[in-house]
Amino acid sequence: MKKTLTLFALACASAACQPQATQTTATAAAGVPVATAQPASPAKNVQPLPALFSAADTLTLPMRDLLHTNDLSHLWQNFGHYRDGNAECVEGFFGPDHYHFAMVFTQVTRDATDPAVYHVVGKSRYRKNIRPFTGTLTVRQVADLSYPGFLQALANQQEKAADSLAGRTYTARAQLQLQEEQQENSGLFEGEVLLDFYAVPNQRSGFVYVFAFEGMDEKLPTRGAGLLLRGNRRNVSTGQVKSFIVAPDVAAVAPYVFKDFMLDERMGEINPKYAKLGWNEFWTNDEWWADSPKPSLNL
Repeated sequence: MKKTLTLFALACASAACQPQATQTTATAAAGVPVATAQPASPAKNVQPLPALFSAADTLTLPMRDLLHTNDLSHLWQNFGHYRDGNAECVEGFFGPDHYHFAMVFTQVTRDATDPAVYHVVGKSRYRKNIRPFTGTLTVRQVADLSYPGFLQALANQQEKAADSLAGRTYTARAQLQLQEEQQENSGLFEGEVLLDFYAVPNQRSGFVYVFAFEGMDEKLPTRGAGLLLRGNRRNVSTGQVKSFIVAPDVAAVAPYVFKDFMLDERMGEINPKYAKLGWNEFWTNDEWWADSPKPSLNL
């Protein structure tokens, strides 16, 4: 896309309670154990976040049929990228100082009754603070994505016949609502997730991911990264609202924030002047979201 994408905020104050309610549904309907975050005491006189999705953002029957036949859980969870390292982690910028920020969905399960709803569990990291969260991801729109030659190129790369990947490419736009577990300065996330994907009959869906091969592509909603998340976080203790934007390849979203962030996008070299904003940690390659194993006892 050639026009600048703006950061979005969403939902009214009543929506902040929804993640807890839907998590109960996830456990009962999908049979998946889900950690439930208890709401923290909200700050007083907090203004509601402006709405991101309107009542017109509804799914048509063909869209619902597509979601019914294609479980996108692994794509929302960021599995399947052609990238080395911690591919499941999405990284980007947070707040007015654009500090290094990361998120990961450790578990994504499609709702048993509504294929547009996904129940998510994960963690975020900001300034060494790691906070677990739960919530929902609800697909509100699915649109055709015109990207000629992608499936042919994918078939060539996989050394398959072109007709074996005779499918179509799409962009899904989903409403994200997350709630961190209760503690001081915990937060509520509300935003949108963009997913560029392809669907092939009788095969698992995959990313329309071209960043690693062609670099950033503004014609794609996710700028070639396959997945892009953006929105706002409200601190329930202070009421302070800060924006975030993240993707599997940070260079895909960096131009929104810093024009000189990447010195060499192909080699992934980050401008040293942003080290003070936490980007000196970018190459540490630690799985910060992994739970520490419990020590075994020898009795």
